[in-house]
Amino acid sequence: MFSKMSKVTVVLTVLITALSTASCVTETVESPGSMKFSQASVIAVQDPNAHIKRGSTFAWLPEAVKFYEDKRLEGAPVKSLIEQEIVRNLKALEMQLVESANGSSYSIAYTAALESAMDDVAIIRRFGLVPGNSQIPTDDANVEKGTLIIYVFNNRTHDVVWRSAAQVGVSFDMAAQDRKERVEQVLGEMFMTFPVDKSAEQ
Repeated sequence: MFSKMSKVTVVLTVLITALSTASCVTETVESPGSMKFSQASVIAVQDPNAHIKRGSTFAWLPEAVKFYEDKRLEGAPVKSLIEQEIVRNLKALEMQLVESANGSSYSIAYTAALESAMDDVAIIRRFGLVPGNSQIPTDDANVEKGTLIIYVFNNRTHDVVWRSAAQVGVSFDMAAQDRKERVEQVLGEMFMTFPVDKSAEQ
């Protein structure tokens, strides 16, 4: 029997290995027209054989959720906004959220960071994909590139079946409503490539 810590280590080891070695199909979601500061650059990679049925059970994989806090965003509920939108998008695809990964078909996790905490080199090394948004000004102290990576882990096969990364400009003085709408927009674009089996009937 593994100890609790050993189980966590095994899960994370398998997760990291799957992220870097799984066969995949890459899809890019392009915003219409030329890229603007307010738009996100999104890329997704998925297992070509993954077709997640409607009604499948999902749970958070807490040990793989990484949110890099930044004092310049103090008071802005970015983490809760991201998590609320992930849940909302899953429910819109008719997935079921359950409490424990032990009782679910899939686990979901994410990493969110500003460029000062995790740059593109670190992202590509750790996750194997980067959207490469180059439209964000580098001479404005009030703006920084932010990256969000979401990935879904098949609890039966131990494979990462879908991962999506988005990069967008983060304004530290953005109004709360504008920030909420930005998060909704970015998450909506990311979930456009989610490999739901549209033919599955419940």
